[in-house]
Amino acid sequence: MRTMVAVIVAAVALGAAPALAGAPVEAGKVYSGTEGEEVAVVPLTPRTDKKFIIRVRGTGSEFDGLVFPYELNDWSTSSTTQLNYKTQWHGRGYTALHVRDQRYELYVPGRQQAIRLTYDEKKTQSLKADEVYSQYQKLQKDGTLAKLMAFDRKGEAARHDKAYAEVLHEMNTACGTSVAASIDWSSVTDDHLKELSISSYCEPPLSALKGLCAVSNIAKQTVREKVKQVSCRFGDGQEPKLEADRVIWMTHKDASNQETFATRFFKTNL
Repeated sequence: MRTMVAVIVAAVALGAAPALAGAPVEAGKVYSGTEGEEVAVVPLTPRTDKKFIIRVRGTGSEFDGLVFPYELNDWSTSSTTQLNYKTQWHGRGYTALHVRDQRYELYVPGRQQAIRLTYDEKKTQSLKADEVYSQYQKLQKDGTLAKLMAFDRKGEAARHDKAYAEVLHEMNTACGTSVAASIDWSSVTDDHLKELSISSYCEPPLSALKGLCAVSNIAKQTVREKVKQVSCRFGDGQEPKLEADRVIWMTHKDASNQETFATRFFKTNL
């Protein structure tokens, strides 16, 4: 009985309708944000497969104008609606649309905060689901979707290098240093890149040094004299080393409280 109720709730939330002629889709729904964001949710047939295509517009993100295939994850109960729509983005699972009862939230690359959405009846009435499907087919055929959904190691590494460089700049500014730092990508596997925020694992020693420099001029002078290079590597444990003026930050996927650990390490070893 509970399962049946959940299915009914999901159908009401998304707008079940007969398949449209000429395309394996049902009539979709449109949800809008307060700043011109727009999300068209179109079910593919048969509905029991829980497959959808979703078009995003007006977010200022890389998702704009694209139509990705999504899979519906339904955790609804007899009393609540809980739906997630998941696609692939650069080789990793990406949940873009969350539905919690009457709360609709969209997540897109480059925006940390969720975009709140509400049902837009006017745009829903004018939505042509078969046109959304045609656009989806075109993106499939020309390889756009395959490229964006496939794992891009080079692109992922560049993104983390950029974030890492920003933290390095903040540290050098705070300490009055010109420390060189890098991520040892040969130690980072594809699975690491898909599952973890590599830059977040590598930044703690830089943040710790920045914090130490803010404590006193003596600490700042010590960092200036003793740290010239920082290398971040992934391994089997959290085992940082100081070799001459080079910090080798060895971390691993289960490491926690890394900035505290790094601060303690520098206080003991510098």
